[in-house]
Order: sequence, then structure tokens, then C-alpha cells
Amino acid sequence: MNFEHEVNQLIGSLHAPEPQRNGTLVRLVGMRLETRGLMAPLGACCEIVGQLGHRVEAEVVGFNDETLFLLPFTEPQGIGPGAQVRVISHTSQVALGPGLLGRIIDGRGQPLDGKPAPDCRDVLSLQGRPINPMERGPIKEILDVGVKAINGMLTIGRGQRLGLIAGSGVGKSVLLGMMTRFTEADVVVIGLIGERGREVQAFIEESLGPVGLAKSVLVAAPANESPVLRLKATHMTHVIAEYFRDQGKNVLMLVDSLTRVAHAQREIGLAVGEPPTAKGYPPSVFALLPNLIERAGVGRHGVGSITPSTPCWPRATTPTTRSWTLPAHRSMAR
Repeated sequence: MNFEHEVNQLIGSLHAPEPQRNGTLVRLVGMRLETRGLMAPLGACCEIVGQLGHRVEAEVVGFNDETLFLLPFTEPQGIGPGAQVRVISHTSQVALGPGLLGRIIDGRGQPLDGKPAPDCRDVLSLQGRPINPMERGPIKEILDVGVKAINGMLTIGRGQRLGLIAGSGVGKSVLLGMMTRFTEADVVVIGLIGERGREVQAFIEESLGPVGLAKSVLVAAPANESPVLRLKATHMTHVIAEYFRDQGKNVLMLVDSLTRVAHAQREIGLAVGEPPTAKGYPPSVFALLPNLIERAGVGRHGVGSITPSTPCWPRATTPTTRSWTLPAHRSMAR
């Protein structure tokens, strides 16, 4: 019996998890935190504990040899050299479910509307799952967005990508609110990325309204939040749209705006030492935008669709908008 007990203990030790390794904060440059002694993959969420008990959460965005680069979710107040760093989670996942409808959440899935957390039981990766291009269905059905000028002159197909190119203050958000309230899409997923805080509330109360919010999921990451959270909110918007698309629903996805998504990735890329290229954008921006754009479209074998509408600023303020720019009197493209 003792022999069997020792064998079972030995087998258990072979499958035991690796001991948790804590790191030490060694440098702070701008918003970039550098730590050593910690083993964590890209995208891992870490917690930094200061000497007086201050706690700051951050995400691993790069590394150099044994030094990890982290960007905090909030201002790194109260931490200093020698602060302890530990891993909270190794991957970025999100809880999804029908309970998200009618809710307002942030880039981490936390409610912003003062209500309890949504009842979500399905868990998926924040990066989503790509679809084989040969399995995508064709764009052959019309999506009624409830705006006669668009339906008559610039008819939209289910799964077609749109870009709204116009300057600030000319009605892009009002147009998005009209499309949200009156569209025939089953679900509307809205990502407000980099907006001013007061504009988020104004969009919900004035442009969206109770009717539009009832069938919508709104993900908000105002301009005062960390670029990591703004980028997380963008991926959150896409993965929520993919979740409802895979259930066979036709989803209208609105991301306001693609320009500010590029700005967030530029802040992250420059913080980890990427060289600036065209218009100051690092190479990671040129890799991020096509990945986001290609996540939309018709689902596998024509089941469900994501029709994205993305406002951008004119004059090629992002690396992908030059070919979309139109005169002011025609702000819809593609």
C-alpha cells in the first residue's frame, strides 16, 4: 500500500503546475513598465504591487531578452523601483452571451451602466477565430439600414464593409444612431473607441435612445483610458459581433473610429520601441488594421453576417483611408 501511495504521489508531481514566478519592476519610461524575473507571454495580464499596497494592472506588450515591457491600464501611481509583479492571467478571454444585449461595457467586459455584470456563460479568446476565405458566403442579400438616402443611392449588402469619411462635427455619430435605431439587422454592436467621455453619454441618450439600445451592445473606451484598454475594446467589439454572427444572426457593427484605433496602436508600438514609418505609424498598425477589417463579412457557408461601418477622419489620417476619402457631400464609401 505504501508503494502504491508513493507511485501516485510521483505521478501527481509530474503533472503539477509550474511554480509561480514573480518579477521585479526595474524601470518606468513614460507609460512603459519594465520588469525582470517574470515569465509571461504577450497579452498576459499582470498585477504590480507597490510598497504601500498600491496595485496597478498592466498587459505584456513586448520583451527584450529577459525584460518584459508592460503598459498599465491606469496611471501607475504609488509604485516604484522594486515593486513586485505577478501574472493574473496568461490569455485574454471574454465572457459572452445574450445577456450582453442592451448593456454598456468597457474593454474588459465590466459594466458601465451601473447594473450587475451580464449573465454570460460562453468564454472565447479576445482575438477571435479566423474564417477560411473559401468557406465565406457571398454578399448577395440587401441590408436595410433604415436611411432612405443610403438604401436608395448606396445600397448596402449584408457583410459589406463601409467607411464613413468626414471631418469632425458634421454628423457621423448622428448617422450611426439613425442606422442603429432603424436597421433591420438582428443585433447591433457599437464600439466607441477614443471618444470624449461626454460624447459617449450623448450618443447613448440622444443618438441611440432606448429603442436602439435594446438590441445593441455598446463597448466604450474613452480617450482618457490607456491605449491598451482602447485596443481591447476594439477586439471586444469584434468578438461580440462574431459571437452573434456564429449564431446565424445578421450583425451591424459600428466602430467609431478606425482612426483612433490606429492612434492607440501607434502609442503601444512607439512605447515598445517600434520605429515610426509613414505619418509616424509603426509597422504594427499596418498589420493590425487588415486583421480587424477581415474579421467582418459573411459567416461560414453563408450563416450569419457582420456588416461593419467605420467612421474615419479625412486626408488619410490612418494608413487605410486614403482610397476611401470622398468629398464632403458624399461621406459614404465602398
